[in-house]
Amino acid sequence: MENSANVSERNIENSKTICAKVKEEADDEVRDILEKARAARDRILEEAKKEVFEKKNAMLKESDNEIERIKERVYSNLHLENSRAILEEKNEFAKEVLKKVNDRAQNFRSNDEYPVFLKKAVIEGVGIIDDAETEVLYSSKDSSIIDNVFIKDVEEKSTAEFKKISLEFKKSDFGDIGVIVQARSGRRIYDNRFSARLKRAHDEIYMSLLKEVFF
Repeated sequence: MENSANVSERNIENSKTICAKVKEEADDEVRDILEKARAARDRILEEAKKEVFEKKNAMLKESDNEIERIKERVYSNLHLENSRAILEEKNEFAKEVLKKVNDRAQNFRSNDEYPVFLKKAVIEGVGIIDDAETEVLYSSKDSSIIDNVFIKDVEEKSTAEFKKISLEFKKSDFGDIGVIVQARSGRRIYDNRFSARLKRAHDEIYMSLLKEVFF
């Protein structure tokens, strides 16, 4: 039989072996825990970096988009201002041309062709009014032109072109060249003064001027 000393010695050895085994297993477990902790830390750091990177990119993209929007607004405003300036320039040009046309028209009264123009204005108005009894209002500045010879010539030409009508010429206080023709009953009136003719043709003349000079 083994003596008690040998048994004790063997038990001590077994205990040491067990302790070493436990320590080894504990060390392995600690290393495993530490490795997992490091991996988790690295993953968290990587995810945090990725999130920061994505947020940074998103902020940069939004910043770029805002810059583009600002640029578009600036360019749009500049284009609008430029278009407005060009339009104002066109308007001023057209107004100036039309004003000169109107000024020249007033000077046309002294032209030898003015009586012919005046007769045509009366006859045109008579045809539009188309009434057996018609009044012709003329400017007091044309009193030297509207005489019996003028009236007779207009009546004959109107009758030849349209029908027999009774024309009454009345002096008026407007200064514009041309005439106003109206039915004696007042039911119809045709303003055939130059200012009215210009107003009726204004849009067409205006656009024609703009296209001719600016397009």
